[in-house]
Amino acid sequence: MPATFNSLWDPPFPFPSGARDLPPRGCLAATPALVASLQRGAPEPLQSSASIFMQGGTAILRGRDYFLAGPILGAPMSVMALEILMGGGAENVVFAGFAGSIAPELKPGDLFVPSRALSSEGTSAHYPAPLVPEAALHDRLALALGGDAGTASEGCVWSTDAPMREIPEVRAAFRDRGAVAVDMVTSALFAAAGFRGKALAAALLVTDEFTQDGWREGFGEPDFRRNLAALSAGAWKAFV
Repeated sequence: MPATFNSLWDPPFPFPSGARDLPPRGCLAATPALVASLQRGAPEPLQSSASIFMQGGTAILRGRDYFLAGPILGAPMSVMALEILMGGGAENVVFAGFAGSIAPELKPGDLFVPSRALSSEGTSAHYPAPLVPEAALHDRLALALGGDAGTASEGCVWSTDAPMREIPEVRAAFRDRGAVAVDMVTSALFAAAGFRGKALAAALLVTDEFTQDGWREGFGEPDFRRNLAALSAGAWKAFV
């Protein structure tokens, strides 16, 4: 058992045994589709190791040098999963998620690498740390997603607990503060990883957008399908 395991929490948390002695590098994926895509593109075979939340659907898949965990939903669940991964030995984590566009420069199917986050979720307040990725891992991830895979843009993401309350005036307020995308978890993951002294960066695939004409989803866009594979390849390349 590594010295870090279960040493950060008071009282100790009942961690699943399959989360012990994790490789230091791996990915945390938001959705089943991202888990499947990352597993297909992994640099080594990844086998099921543990269910993080008792009999829940969030699994840890592991190999010799890398791990993959997910799916997760919302800031509390995401940070609990990240805490378990960090407690088991994870030091460098790439989060792969979906996001919505709230600015015209981002379109469904685009890749986005957040360089900072704004929070209206409730979890990050418990982890006093800057809402930014670890710089070196972020730079490697942005480079990996900006090479053969295509061009990933960078900027600010807004994370919220209430996606059904992304009403026009709220979107406008966060755009005024610099946000171009919205999700539910990135700000909390930045905070928790920074607070624990671990490296985390995020890559997001834009699934939908808000325009003056309303909401438009983009799961069927050619760029979405192509960049889902590109995100998975680039996430693993960030560790090389």
